[in-house]
Amino acid sequence: MTEATWTNQEAVLTESRPNRMKFVVAGVLVLAAIVFLVFNAMQNNTQLYVTVGEFYAQQSKFAGRDLRVSGWVMGDSIQFTQIDATTSRLEFDIVDDIANPAQRLHVVAMNEPMPDLLQHEAQALVEGHAENGAFMANQGGLFLKCPTRYEELEPGTTG
Repeated sequence: MTEATWTNQEAVLTESRPNRMKFVVAGVLVLAAIVFLVFNAMQNNTQLYVTVGEFYAQQSKFAGRDLRVSGWVMGDSIQFTQIDATTSRLEFDIVDDIANPAQRLHVVAMNEPMPDLLQHEAQALVEGHAENGAFMANQGGLFLKCPTRYEELEPGTTG
């Protein structure tokens, strides 16, 4: 039998290390790019949920950002104007405390139908942004809940 010797074994090992290093560097770069893109997307698309009081306390911080503001509707402020066949303007004020309505946020919703649930003391959640002293609701960004609409019936009566 003949004896075999391996003389190129060291050369093969040294060639694979630079290839492995290239894969490690490429993987780190791809991972860093993914983390950057996810962080950047989350920064621009998040909406803050605030009350009327928090909105006024930090109004400069919220300038130009989409927000969700919650509050109670003041019935005396509701105005619906049909401007033309395709344009309407719905306006109302929301407050944090019905008993103390000193701090009101004026909400304007363009091209929204007049909701049946929009009445005095309805709870409102409005998505939008501050603009020219009013809170402009996004299209489809007005959500209402009226606690009096869901009262329990007396036993023995039907709805």
